[in-house]
Amino acid sequence: MLPGDPPASGLSIDDEGRFLVAGEPVTHARTLEVLWQGLSRRPDGRWQVRVGREVALVEVRETAWLVRAVEDREGRLEALLVGGGCAPLDPATLRVGPDGVLRVTLPTGDPARFTRAAQVALGLQLAEDPSAPGGFRLDVGGRSFPLGRE
Repeated sequence: MLPGDPPASGLSIDDEGRFLVAGEPVTHARTLEVLWQGLSRRPDGRWQVRVGREVALVEVRETAWLVRAVEDREGRLEALLVGGGCAPLDPATLRVGPDGVLRVTLPTGDPARFTRAAQVALGLQLAEDPSAPGGFRLDVGGRSFPLGRE
């Protein structure tokens, strides 16, 4: 904790995109909506939730942006994010992490991690390619994209 930080909140986001309070999942739909809408990155790189004048730090291990699904919209991919947002998915930024989990760079430059469900769904569209750094290739919109490796 740094001087001037809000008190510890017990809020965190796990690798599957669940908001937790003291390790327990938040399940109330309206509360989740408010938490996701108030989520932002602080200038120091840490995450926070702002609700009105109240601010609470959020513990995030890697990234708060998690891809829950990918939609093919006439050859253009769209990443559907946990929390309700969506963003264009550039297949050229897809990569395999050292833990085997897919990651992508969002148009904002932020990294996003795939949830298990999203990875399984996209994985069905991947072809093995030993020449690609990440060992796989994705064909979409008449183009072929080798997956990178982190």
